[in-house]
Amino acid sequence: MRRRLLALAITLTAAVLAALVAPLVAAHAEERAITIHERRLAAATRFATLADSVGDASSLGPDLMRYGEVTESTRTWIVDIDGSVLAPAGSDLPADVPGLAGAVRDALAGTPTSAPTALWPWQTEPLIVATPIGRDAQILGAVVMLEDTSAARDNVQRAMVLAAAGGAVVLALVAWLVGVPLVGWVVRPVDDLTTRVEQLSRGRTPTEGRHVGPPELRRLAESFDDMAANVEHSRQQQRELVADVSHQLANPLTALRLRLENLAVDDPAVEPVLAETERMARSLDAVIEISRAGGFDRRLSEVDVARQLRERVALWAPLFEDLLTVRVDVDTAPAFLEEDLVPTVLDVLLDNALKYAEGRSVDVALEQAGDAWRVTVRDHGDGVSAAEAAELGRRFHRLERHAGVEGTGLGLAIVVLRVRDADGNVVFDPADPGLRTVISLPARLDRGTTAAPPDAAGPAG
Repeated sequence: MRRRLLALAITLTAAVLAALVAPLVAAHAEERAITIHERRLAAATRFATLADSVGDASSLGPDLMRYGEVTESTRTWIVDIDGSVLAPAGSDLPADVPGLAGAVRDALAGTPTSAPTALWPWQTEPLIVATPIGRDAQILGAVVMLEDTSAARDNVQRAMVLAAAGGAVVLALVAWLVGVPLVGWVVRPVDDLTTRVEQLSRGRTPTEGRHVGPPELRRLAESFDDMAANVEHSRQQQRELVADVSHQLANPLTALRLRLENLAVDDPAVEPVLAETERMARSLDAVIEISRAGGFDRRLSEVDVARQLRERVALWAPLFEDLLTVRVDVDTAPAFLEEDLVPTVLDVLLDNALKYAEGRSVDVALEQAGDAWRVTVRDHGDGVSAAEAAELGRRFHRLERHAGVEGTGLGLAIVVLRVRDADGNVVFDPADPGLRTVISLPARLDRGTTAAPPDAAGPAG
């Protein structure tokens, strides 16, 4: 936006300068044309008067030649009433000059040439000056001059170059002294507001705004401040609600589960109730976790994604009975994330792989992809279709064929929200067979990475 506004301001300024400078250059080109024509017409008129007075126009040949030598740019002829050249003797009018024949006819008819409108650098034809000898009905011939206008055209070209250079200097000064500050005055509050909107959209408290710039933008910033305050108030209420729910429900559920465990020792019929209680506890934990995602300021710290991935896979490896393999292409993978993000994501994905791809191999990989760390978890189970993969990550979404498998339908939703909170990305792809989940997390590459040895891939555990 800044560049577009600055380009618009420069374009408008250039148009104004062109509107001011162009008439000056045109006036200079016109003045040069009129001046040269008047001088040569005056000389031609003197020669016409001499030719009329001496009677023998051919005797003026030496005078015409001397005049050409003095001016160094003019050729002059005296023609008879029939168009034949009288002086200088033995010369002819050039036949390749556009407009010359018409000018001679007009002069022999008693009409001298008029000055051209302007002389421009791209006009290479000579200037034609023709005036009749005699007057009224006694036209005896005409004096014809061809003026080389290269010097005058060079003068006009220099004036155009100077005008363009001066205009460019003025344009640069105006852009630097007026355009840049003006565009900054307009765009700076927009940039500030954009930054604060991004902070709010990521669940962070926006920095205090600076109410500067045009009145309309100041009012917009004030309205945003009011909205941000309301959003922060809603967040605080949500925090309090989550804390209350966690306290009011989690503790009674824990007490109920303990009592049911004691009863189950003597009464096996209590086992289903205990299992349902444990399911409710897991559902409550998932609801609380998903309520925390996507809208709360979180504490970030420097973590090593590679170390966390190795540790988590090692904890899960015994449950997979040598069916879990891990490949890490780097020794260290520094990132600035929540401490529990990578373990939480891996727990959900490996738990799903254990449930839905039971007895099948599962591959976990970590690699660098540009400025991000890419974590891939791929199982070799029955998998999902492309349409089903597009639905994964929705809250409480479960496939009908998995209705009998224990779960809350919130695990992948938690993964998606937590990863997006970290400015990452989640992609679910059918692997045929199985499901491939790709997690991209922003890397902290300024800390450097170390390549893993060639045998980094292998069974987990």
